[in-house]
Amino acid sequence: MNCKKCSGKLEVHRACRRIRLRCTLCHKEYQIHEIASELDRETEKVLENYTAIIYD
Repeated sequence: MNCKKCSGKLEVHRACRRIRLRCTLCHKEYQIHEIASELDRETEKVLENYTAIIYD
């Protein structure tokens, strides 16, 4: 997935009990619900390892 702001690569970032997608270039963070409809299969596979990600 790519960042909406700069088109950098988004990576899953876990901190304590929160999970966000963070851009590797500009470091903008997205909550999962903000971009849930745009998730690609690769990112969905990573997120399957976590529970209750929408409600963080």
